[in-house]
Amino acid sequence: MSTSYEQQHVEYPSRKRMGWLAAGAALFVAAGFFLMFSDSSDTGDSVISAVVGLVSVLFFGLCLAYSLVKMIKKEPSFVVNEQGFVDSSSYTSGGFIPWKDVENIFMYELMGQSMIGVKLKDEQAFLDRQTGVKRKLMTVNTQMVDATVSIAQSSLSLPLEQLYIMMVGRWKRASEVYKPGQHDKL
Repeated sequence: MSTSYEQQHVEYPSRKRMGWLAAGAALFVAAGFFLMFSDSSDTGDSVISAVVGLVSVLFFGLCLAYSLVKMIKKEPSFVVNEQGFVDSSSYTSGGFIPWKDVENIFMYELMGQSMIGVKLKDEQAFLDRQTGVKRKLMTVNTQMVDATVSIAQSSLSLPLEQLYIMMVGRWKRASEVYKPGQHDKL
């Protein structure tokens, strides 16, 4: 890990956090199966339990698979350098985002979890590059918190506040170097 401006900072998923997420997801998958196959004397309750169980198995099954893959793979979850950042920290990660496309970076809290929000200058172009469910989830997120990209602590080892300071510093430094119109004629 480096904080020098000449080098990039690379974050790998925290295996401990991913392990806890996998364990929690596995519990919800098990609870979902229990709800799906539990015997109930009331037919209405049985159908509701089965539907809730199925949704729990599907959603938390995906969360379990995602966290297991993140624990096994040796890929970075986040990279910050002079050109921008690469977000691979979640399913709705944004990929490479150059600093010149960033309008604002801010911290916020959602459901008790601290996050870094990144608002892009051309949100729609970014969202149009995404596909399927990922695009829909990112659109909902954008409407909830006005952040095109959200970065959570869950798959990072560096404290979120330190990453925020690093990102803002590099973004401001890049903004001083790249002035709109200055390099467009090159």
